Amino acid sequence: MNRLTAKTVKSLKDPGLFGDGTALYLRISPKGGKSWILRTVVHGRRRDIGLGSAGLVSLAEARELAIDYRRIARNGGDPLAEKRRKTVRFSDAMKTVQENHRGAWSSEKHAEKWIASLQRYAEPTLGDMPLEKIGISDVL
Repeated sequence: MNRLTAKTVKSLKDPGLFGDGTALYLRISPKGGKSWILRTVVHGRRRDIGLGSAGLVSLAEARELAIDYRRIARNGGDPLAEKRRKTVRFSDAMKTVQENHRGAWSSEKHAEKWIASLQRYAEPTLGDMPLEKIGISDVL
């Protein structure tokens, strides 16, 4: 049933959609970017759900995610809402860390300076990024 292999995912270069079976597709953009797409029906409407870059999400992981999201849809849920609920963004994590470590800083002023420096230097770039997508190059 599965038609793609890790080797074919690496070797495919032409733009288009390449099906793995069971509604999982490898999308290759005209510029060569590769990403995983799940086409499924949610509440009676077809939805294309992005599962991530093929450079970050392996074929096996994409298949597992596709199974999980199809199961959610089949049980009447919304896979996109579930995906968004699980995503923790940098700005949310930053505030949570400040709250959880408030007593560890030497003073309230130190705690405020810590969050202010992150808000000034890191949040404009990283604020809306999911934590799992932030890499060393983003931090540098």
